Amino acid sequence: MIVREMPDDQLLCVFQTTHALMAEQFVRYWGNDDFERPTPYDLVMVAVGQHDNGWYEWERKPLLRPDGVPMDFLHYRDVQGKAQLWQRSVRRSWAQHPYAGVLVARHAALLYELALDLWEYSPEDQAVIREFVAMSQELQATTRELFADIPELRRAMDPLAVEANTRLLQFGDRASLQLSIPWSAETTLTCCPTDDRGGYTEIRMRFDEEHITFDPWPYHVDQFQVALEGYLLPQRTFRSETEYHQALLTAPFYRRTWIVQPAG
Repeated sequence: MIVREMPDDQLLCVFQTTHALMAEQFVRYWGNDDFERPTPYDLVMVAVGQHDNGWYEWERKPLLRPDGVPMDFLHYRDVQGKAQLWQRSVRRSWAQHPYAGVLVARHAALLYELALDLWEYSPEDQAVIREFVAMSQELQATTRELFADIPELRRAMDPLAVEANTRLLQFGDRASLQLSIPWSAETTLTCCPTDDRGGYTEIRMRFDEEHITFDPWPYHVDQFQVALEGYLLPQRTFRSETEYHQALLTAPFYRRTWIVQPAG
């Protein structure tokens, strides 16, 4: 769950599954003379659009923080619980297509590897994280064997291609979060793939009330639209999860759009 503070003491709740659809909007038109189109295109789009589907059950009965504010993914620090959500996302994506499962698993593993460098974890939590990272590596090995006789999928399983397509997923993920939470209105997105052979660059993202720009421009269209969608709650704290769940069930639907265009 993404929980965004709104005017008049309201909260916008954005489901992780909806955020993932927004992430896919940010990579749907990727590709031009300077940025190669991802391949296999359809499977990469599936991975981006489904990368948080493991949150579905959690978000049917979301939690409150101790202060009564709806719990968001940033404050949900149950390492084992989050690992189970990621495992479910991988299984569901794999069920749609094994390649999508590989990309979702690698995306989560990259986040975990970064987290191990940034924060301290108990030995038990470290073991959970390292077990997941090992699983993602085993999944890649299994999938390479599975695709050994299918030339286009065998090429997509090259380590450089897997990394490029995962980094593209992370571009969409970060751009969506930057806008949804929101984080800074200007940031540099790193490790943006220019091809599937190890080429990367940085892209500057800026946004205001109506427009989002990227520099350099990685798309093959002149502009497109993205939408932030969720449910608008009339208050910021709740006395119980039952009260919160009822408010979420009856909350009005919220939609806001931006035009994405080149800088300048």
